[in-house]
Amino acid sequence: MDIYAMTNQKGGVGKTANTINLGAALAEHGRRVLLVDWDPQGHMTEALGVDESPDHRTMKGWVLGEWSGDPHELLVPYRERLHVLPTNMDMFMLDKGLYAATAREMRLSKLLAKFEDDYDACVIDAPPSLGIGTECALMAARRRPGKRGGLLVPVEAEDSSIRALRLLLRQVAILSNDMDVDIDILGLIPTRFDTRDGEIVSSMLEAFRNLGQPPVIAEIKKRTDIRKAWRARVPVLEYDAKCEASQWFRDLAKVVLAP
Repeated sequence: MDIYAMTNQKGGVGKTANTINLGAALAEHGRRVLLVDWDPQGHMTEALGVDESPDHRTMKGWVLGEWSGDPHELLVPYRERLHVLPTNMDMFMLDKGLYAATAREMRLSKLLAKFEDDYDACVIDAPPSLGIGTECALMAARRRPGKRGGLLVPVEAEDSSIRALRLLLRQVAILSNDMDVDIDILGLIPTRFDTRDGEIVSSMLEAFRNLGQPPVIAEIKKRTDIRKAWRARVPVLEYDAKCEASQWFRDLAKVVLAP
């Protein structure tokens, strides 16, 4: 199973919408896809209209050793090739529990290993923070022999995004060094922007494109179809398969799947 983490410690950058729609695009390519709602805010669970895990059987409980059942019981089949590991309100306590745990950075990896043969790809909706929960997501998406994976970084076309990106890159570098692993950043995804908003947006897009590394691998503009799909609790590819936004996510999937 290839593992990707949609990550940015800055909130409101479109992580959840990108996670859902990339997952849908990968499923459209015939991949068996697992979406993981690792964000304690639970936006993905809500956006897809799936039920939260029951209090006695949750990701947080399994990861922290509070529940030792079969984690397959957590799965919600959303579509034929698109399944979800939903959140629960107790995820707000995850970081606190992880800080007291041994081998804490590997706890999510250990959970996902249980699904290794069940899916072709996994996309994690990581928390909007630089905390241990994010480090778990980064480690889950580390380079592994014979597997694809890495980080996908949605960014806003705003001045504050550059500093946020530098902080994330620093965290990745420190974690890679401390854990002696390689964590690949596949690229940036400028998201939820409108070029009609003026010079700040256009200049920031140019700055992202000129970075070189990480490269810009997709651009997801602000579109009503994406918002309507969110309200309808379906991926935009299902809401309107022929709309421009659906094609953007198909193009992103092609980049992710490219050799």
